[in-house]
Amino acid sequence: MTTVESSTVTAPAESAFAELEALFAATPLAAIDHDALRQWQPGSSLWGRLKPVIARRAGARIRWAEVDGHRLNYWDTGASDKPVLVLIHGFGSSKENWSFLSELLHRHYRVLAPDLPGFGNSSFRVDCDYKVTSQAERIAQWLKDLKVDSAFVAGSSMGGAIAAQLAASYPHLVSGLCLMNAAGAPATRVSMLEAGILAGRNFLVANRPAEAQRVFQICFHSRKRVLGAVFAFLMGTEMAQRAIVNHAIFSDLVHSLGDVNACLGQVQAPTLVLWGDSDRVLDVSCVDAFLAAIPQAKAMVFPETGHLPMVERPKDTATVVRAFFSAPHGIVNTENV
Repeated sequence: MTTVESSTVTAPAESAFAELEALFAATPLAAIDHDALRQWQPGSSLWGRLKPVIARRAGARIRWAEVDGHRLNYWDTGASDKPVLVLIHGFGSSKENWSFLSELLHRHYRVLAPDLPGFGNSSFRVDCDYKVTSQAERIAQWLKDLKVDSAFVAGSSMGGAIAAQLAASYPHLVSGLCLMNAAGAPATRVSMLEAGILAGRNFLVANRPAEAQRVFQICFHSRKRVLGAVFAFLMGTEMAQRAIVNHAIFSDLVHSLGDVNACLGQVQAPTLVLWGDSDRVLDVSCVDAFLAAIPQAKAMVFPETGHLPMVERPKDTATVVRAFFSAPHGIVNTENV
């Protein structure tokens, strides 16, 4: 019975991701300038100057670690005797994406939020790969170095794919899993991001500061235009500075998705698939694929919400996440949500 279910779900997914890789390889996005990457250095920006302020507002202690030849910057928030909650950000983002959610949850958890290697204040190395499997291994090593034996893990978008890979590869380490608008499962409808990629444009990378507005128009629900404009103003320069790095890492991500999908059946942790119904980056139809692939997974879809529920609806997201991780067997009482 299990074998039949696995073949009917996994084979079409493998084909879909293989096709995506082939289509991506035929676009200009697959061309990486490695010489320019070797010369790249992070620059100063308004967003960079605001990061310590954001950390203080979130009540976060800023820490550093060494993982796989990278300097890893992370937040450590809340009391050390609380259950550990690890928050893994998405592509082109950083730990600051979790500031609203961390502020709401650090009274109940010790919240650890890293800048993934290659992103934010963590280092990027041109000689390393940033595929999902590699990033999951780095997170596992980082947690081991921190002497974290078990944690709840929530990941957004690419971070969701990394969280799923972590749960599949290190089941003892993940006691509960929340996948927020996560990569790694095929949709039945083409999203705005996917349509752009097929046309040779990556709507998640701002090559110039002015293009940051477009990124947040794709990521946020249309009713959050003002919020998107604020983020674009604050982050536009840093996003443009990191464009060449983001293009390279995105290529590694595309070539990782098939592996992520193949591992979903190995996830043993209680899993909540959390989505926004208006996501234009990863279509909400991905939810059904995650539910089909992960045993006993449950789902919740927020109305009038885009790709980043923890930013667009932080209170609702905090309520649902805490309810899921606190409930026996991952059962959420939606009456109080």
